[in-house]
Amino acid sequence: MIKVYGKAGCSRCEELKGLLEGKKTEFQYIEDTNELRRVAIKAKIMMAPIVEYDGGLYTMEEFLKKSGL
Repeated sequence: MIKVYGKAGCSRCEELKGLLEGKKTEFQYIEDTNELRRVAIKAKIMMAPIVEYDGGLYTMEEFLKKSGL
């Protein structure tokens, strides 16, 4: 399952959600600032959204390249 960590008011988060929904891709959207911060520190990614996919943590752009969406 794809997990997307985002935050309120994040246009990039909304863009990715729309893309995944449009492609009918199953995913879980997590909008929790503390969880986003925890994942961001672990992944060393300081920009939302952060995507957990295939055992890794990725920026939106990295995820799109890796997944082929």
